[in-house]
Amino acid sequence: MNPNCPSCGAGCSVKYGRYHRYDDAQSIQRYRCRVCGKYHSSATHAPTYRQKRRRLNRLIEMDIASSTAQRRIAIKHGCDRKTVARKITFLAQEARKKAATWLAQQRPFEQVQWDELVSFEHTRLKPLSIAVMSVERHRCILGFGVAQVPANGLIAKRSREKYGLRRNLSGPMRKRVLKQVADYLSPMVHVVSDEHPRYASEIKQVLPQAHHRTHRSVRGSLTGQGELKRTGYDPLFPINHTLAMMRDNIKRFARRTWCTTKKVSVLEDVIAIYMHYHNTTLIPPIALNFDEKPE
Repeated sequence: MNPNCPSCGAGCSVKYGRYHRYDDAQSIQRYRCRVCGKYHSSATHAPTYRQKRRRLNRLIEMDIASSTAQRRIAIKHGCDRKTVARKITFLAQEARKKAATWLAQQRPFEQVQWDELVSFEHTRLKPLSIAVMSVERHRCILGFGVAQVPANGLIAKRSREKYGLRRNLSGPMRKRVLKQVADYLSPMVHVVSDEHPRYASEIKQVLPQAHHRTHRSVRGSLTGQGELKRTGYDPLFPINHTLAMMRDNIKRFARRTWCTTKKVSVLEDVIAIYMHYHNTTLIPPIALNFDEKPE
């Protein structure tokens, strides 16, 4: 069926030849509207309409989710850093749409795990909390959120002296993420987390019928970017393994790196790209056919 005319909306367009698009070597069908007489093509309705370097979209998506810095991506593909930045914004928008469609096609999940990862913006004196919910057996990511938190420990005093008091916005962020993923969860979902003092009340408020089980958090090991734990059996291994993959595959999350986050909005875009790539490429699709059996 021929697409509707984007100018007048009429559905009586007819084929009017083809043209060769040099950007990606594709043959594009052209149409002519019988009502207004204007021309359009099959590319007019595509998300990549008017983009100059469409071939870079998939390549940059893979590089962003494969621990590559933006400057190195620009050098690798022979483009400007601004091109990479614009592509990240575009790819994040498409990744959010695809992730929502992909999650809606899955049946409600019955066993999930919930934890947070700590990063920073610009300097370690300005820490960020990244909450992540993943499926226990499949390890696919259901949702995430980013929020600023105050510095603690030995750097807390330096942080207050240099940047003033820093508000803790992690609580509202966690509730927002729980509300976003609630549509993909079973009403009687089993949520497993560590013994964070606020997790129980927040999960009870957003998911009143959920079964929440906690486990004591132990010291991290040297492997897995410090996310994997130094113990024989770790009941939180799926979420810890997912967070370890995020630290290893997202350049700015590595424990020792000079690639830092300058804007929280860009960090959210990068995580959105990685989330879609993680669920559709890094996790074997056959795993989603396994039956979940709550304990």
